[in-house]
Amino acid sequence: MQMSGVVVLLAAIVTSRIISERGYRKLDAEQKIRLMDGFSTARAYAMIPLLLLMAAFWFLITQTNVDKQYLMIGYFGLLIVYIISRVILNQRKIAQLDLPNDYLRTFTIAQVVSLLGIGWFFFTMFYD
Repeated sequence: MQMSGVVVLLAAIVTSRIISERGYRKLDAEQKIRLMDGFSTARAYAMIPLLLLMAAFWFLITQTNVDKQYLMIGYFGLLIVYIISRVILNQRKIAQLDLPNDYLRTFTIAQVVSLLGIGWFFFTMFYD
């Protein structure tokens, strides 16, 4: 079952990327620049909390005697919070950029596909 989670996650990421690229191609040059500029800060700094979370998880799991089950629950719980936060922030940011509704719809569909893949991955990881 866990292997299906990995396969679905990878397929969802690829599918989401294809959907995003198709939507991106529909934008004119000025809209593409606005999109890239609008997300420049997010691209630069969005990975920092994720890297800190991963480093803290690694440290706690290898250097302490904290129960590994609690660490896993905490780590994956915070990872889910991070993912949901990024989706919300991305949706707010994209709404501010005054892009065509067709692109906004495509962007949202791509995010939903990714979230479904992530959801299935987590389900298979914790399903008994």
